[in-house]
Amino acid sequence: MNSSTATLTLDQWHALLQKTMEALQRAQEAIKQQFGFWGLVNGLWRCARDLKDLNARLKVVSELPDGVLKQEVIESQIPSLHTLLKSIDDLMEVGKRRGLTNRTVTGASLGLIAVRGEYIADYLDALEMAIDPEVIAAIHEGRSQIHSGDVEVMERLF
Repeated sequence: MNSSTATLTLDQWHALLQKTMEALQRAQEAIKQQFGFWGLVNGLWRCARDLKDLNARLKVVSELPDGVLKQEVIESQIPSLHTLLKSIDDLMEVGKRRGLTNRTVTGASLGLIAVRGEYIADYLDALEMAIDPEVIAAIHEGRSQIHSGDVEVMERLF
């Protein structure tokens, strides 16, 4: 995958993130306003589907070779992902308060939303580690030890 494909993927990711945030907001509003059972179910399933699409995009981005994603791009994703996770948490809280997590149809879609939120949280953790100076220093130290031959094979330690 070249950098122009990565840029296109990132542009698509930003558009999908916006679409997902809007779906989360619509689902929250549907729960709060009690738009009717089928409107609520449709909103929750649409939100779960949008999160699935976003997770697929995040997977593509996470599999890019090292160095393709610039630090500025990573740093720009982090606040958006924090906002998205907060929206997912808010939606789950509203769903719990309204008793929707223990209903068959709404509970299933809320469960999917929660699982997909966990994937986003894992992706966010990986992004934050990718720019953490301590992690970067440890990686450089490990690479220099490998290059100089100052590594201990784990089998010898036992």
